[in-house]
Amino acid sequence: MSLELFAMSLLLTAVTVGAALFYLRGTTRRVLLAMCQRDEAADFWLRSADVLALAGSAVLVLAFGGMQADSGWVQQIRLVLGLAMAGVFVTVVLVARIIWRAVPRVG
Repeated sequence: MSLELFAMSLLLTAVTVGAALFYLRGTTRRVLLAMCQRDEAADFWLRSADVLALAGSAVLVLAFGGMQADSGWVQQIRLVLGLAMAGVFVTVVLVARIIWRAVPRVG
């Protein structure tokens, strides 16, 4: 893999994960603030989820994002997007599961 392709893979991962985190930030912050009752606690959990999503996606891309020498940019972009979104998906599932357990049951 060339240096340019490697740098593009990491940049695309950061942009993809950053966009997902930006989209979820407001809602996640309100939910965490309601659950934690303190701004500092909500900030901690929000930042923890951010690090988990970014680090998890980066680990997936670094571990499985290598391409064959004859593969092109389109195949690399497809692979990186899939791995980055898998990292976001796992993070959202983990955070949603934790929040779901803390929601009081009605009835």
